[in-house]
Amino acid sequence: MDQFRFADFILDRRTRQLLRGGEVVRLGARAFDVLETLVSNRDRIVSRDELMDTVWPGIVVGDNNLNVQVGNLRRLLGPGAIVTVAGRGLRFALNPQSRAPALALPDRPSVAVLPFETLGGDPDLDWLADGFVEDITTELSRFRDLFVVARNSAFIYRETPRDLRAVARDLGVGYLVEGSVRARPDRVRVTVQLIDAANGGHVWAENFDREMVDHFETQAHVARAIVTCLTPQIGRAETERNRVLPPEDLTAWGLAQRAWSVISMGEMDYDRGPRDHAEALARQALARDAGCAMAWRALAWVAWWNVYHGTTDSVPDTLDAGIDAATRAVAIDKTDHQARRLRAQLHFMKQDVATGLPELRQAHEMNPNCALTLCWLGFYEAINGNAGDGVPLTEAGLRRSPRDPARGSMLCALGFAQFAARDYTATADAAEAALREAAQSATPLILGTIAYVGQGRIDKATETFRSVERIAPRLVEARLSGRWLSSDPDYLARTHTFFRVAAGLAPPEAADAVR
Repeated sequence: MDQFRFADFILDRRTRQLLRGGEVVRLGARAFDVLETLVSNRDRIVSRDELMDTVWPGIVVGDNNLNVQVGNLRRLLGPGAIVTVAGRGLRFALNPQSRAPALALPDRPSVAVLPFETLGGDPDLDWLADGFVEDITTELSRFRDLFVVARNSAFIYRETPRDLRAVARDLGVGYLVEGSVRARPDRVRVTVQLIDAANGGHVWAENFDREMVDHFETQAHVARAIVTCLTPQIGRAETERNRVLPPEDLTAWGLAQRAWSVISMGEMDYDRGPRDHAEALARQALARDAGCAMAWRALAWVAWWNVYHGTTDSVPDTLDAGIDAATRAVAIDKTDHQARRLRAQLHFMKQDVATGLPELRQAHEMNPNCALTLCWLGFYEAINGNAGDGVPLTEAGLRRSPRDPARGSMLCALGFAQFAARDYTATADAAEAALREAAQSATPLILGTIAYVGQGRIDKATETFRSVERIAPRLVEARLSGRWLSSDPDYLARTHTFFRVAAGLAPPEAADAVR
């Protein structure tokens, strides 16, 4: 047996280390030998002579040497850890276990980043691998929906053979992140994989190659890229895990997470059925725990999309309810960047750019690894007069998370930002790509309609307009009335005019005047 656990200590025989809470305890070589001998023979009394022969083989030393080491161990482990049996010797009195008792899984997705392997056999690069692990752990912690095990607890598995299920059991997590680092002076490759600890299966894997311009800058850049790609995959896996469980078996957090998944997957559907389902789940969660921030956040997201699509009897009341829900989520967790993003989006919906834009920028600063927040920031920057910054931000969001479950809405954000920049061909490309991702959504059709007018393809624009009119009549009515998501006069003039041209309510020449 290579490891023994007792109290809050781990004795690792392979590395000759005593660990406590993931930290190495300073222990001399002789004290370690005494402790290892006693623990290894924990089921019997070890004579003083046997201890002396084992710890100081072939050396004549006084009994006081053993007394000193035992005294040091008792001060460290507790006075009752080593018991003196008069006339017979010493006995280890704590209860070592080969494995710690299983920890209960948290009520939210839980993950630990295990030490990365250094490939190429250069031990001088261990510090680089450790740096990646530390930065990835830190950046994951920005996502308030995740329970992330501290770096020190995961690092005890650096030199030990890994039974992944046993590691996950010991750490109390549902997911493990493993990886390797291969480096040369000018380039580094980091390979990362996400493991579902319940079945040991691979959820996701990716290679990240970067120029080694500066060690610390490269390390931080790669860590952020990994986390941006990793977190949506955890969300997707967790959605599948919860989907098969009956509601009565879910905690408040589980119900809220299911609500969040439902609204996230059906967010762009004109049919409000998914939104109603998400709202019902969120309210079930709040009935169990009124302090569940994710449930309040889900209600805010439901409100935004109902207002966007016009699928509500009262836009002002729905906006107020959404802002209140987002505010409650922020009050519960002030570091929840997604709740702040949603509150910002609801303020934008009220045409309050002065309130919305600073808060959306703050949400991005709180978690720069969230690709969806980055795309929404780029979208709002662009449609409110700052297309020069907005387009690169949305492009960066898509590059950072190329397989994001929310890719459809992210492509729409890019397309509207490109429209703001008068790049109508790119806008049309984004609309068509978004439609492939979200075939039941009206938003890509709205985007395509105005893009085709921008290109001068009036017949195509009219055809697309008729499609979205059939799918989302109330959304079309809102847009024809001039209600868009911007306060920028130039953007509003073009979207409104182009949409009316496609609808046959204005002549094609009207588009020429503002194109």
